[in-house]
Amino acid sequence: MENEVITIPNNVRFAALNPYLEDNIVKPVEKRTPGDEGRILWGEKDLYPEYLVSLYENVPTLQSIIEGTVDFIAGDYINVNIPQLLNMSDVDLAEQIRELAGDVLLFGGFALQVVRGRDGSVAEVYYIDIRKLRTNKDNSVFWYCDDWAARFGQKEVIVYPAFMAELDWATLSEEERNRHASSILYVKSSNKKAYPVPRYAAAVKAAEIEKGIDNFHLNSLDNGFSASYIVNFNNGVPADNIKEEIEENFTEKFSGHQNAGRVLMSWNNNKDCATTIEKVPVDDFGDRYKALSERSRQQLFTAFRANPNLFGIPTEGNGFANEQYEESYKLYNRTVVRPLQKRICDAYDKIFGVEGLISIKPFSLAGNIETEVQNG
Repeated sequence: MENEVITIPNNVRFAALNPYLEDNIVKPVEKRTPGDEGRILWGEKDLYPEYLVSLYENVPTLQSIIEGTVDFIAGDYINVNIPQLLNMSDVDLAEQIRELAGDVLLFGGFALQVVRGRDGSVAEVYYIDIRKLRTNKDNSVFWYCDDWAARFGQKEVIVYPAFMAELDWATLSEEERNRHASSILYVKSSNKKAYPVPRYAAAVKAAEIEKGIDNFHLNSLDNGFSASYIVNFNNGVPADNIKEEIEENFTEKFSGHQNAGRVLMSWNNNKDCATTIEKVPVDDFGDRYKALSERSRQQLFTAFRANPNLFGIPTEGNGFANEQYEESYKLYNRTVVRPLQKRICDAYDKIFGVEGLISIKPFSLAGNIETEVQNG
């Protein structure tokens, strides 16, 4: 096919906002703030975790992988091998583990708030939202704020020390005891940075592509007529306010999927002043974007080392028998789920100074895919 040449009139002007995909991606840069004892910003404008949350909320594939894997990590049930140490019910513990699993998948890490009693022993353990925490380079101090975007709008910031397992309570001063009465156990995927790195960090662009394709189709649906036609009014150039009024009325009446099938009528003084409508040649973006969508989705699954069929997304043209599901789950369980279960179990072990405090009965389709996964 020969290349088609499209001539743009001299009086037509175009503008582009955010011409590059990267303009909308928040970079996970870490920069030290001038004060706050060396507090490190978590991404550009200190909002990288909020950006990850926005991806989770707007990218169906990412959300499906994370929610499905949380179910796998939480397992069928939780065993507390030394129940007298934990001051919480089985239901509360199971919910806490689900929250930790969600954070480690979305952000690459999680945090627990440890509260000590008057004698220095661990009295309570609470889940704390890791995206609301900021820290210094060596993770020895933590700052908690409900909304870092409004941090300078008189939002309260609470300072916590890092949790210390080996703490001789009897030798501490009253001031030191008050300081360590509540501390933060911070678990992250990388020790090279102050903040964790999500498992899908290399596939963020793929997530943006999936989100962008959905937006493209939504905009095409809502703006269909105006996106593919040029309407020429051939009876003079009116004032700017008249132009705006005509454009608004025309868009409201004829654009969008809700106006499909309407008839456009034009009254003219003569043929020379007739309204003309020209169709703009448009590539078949539907087929092109379908292939791009499949590629970006596959990149997300690759980042998690997961099979799409495990999350209810069947591979096109490929049946998926129960035996294949079990084999795929065994691999995913061994390479992703069990290591994350162990990381969570190890956190409780570290807090209470014991080994094998809790264990997780793995999620299973038939109840016998794997034996119990225990900490240690």
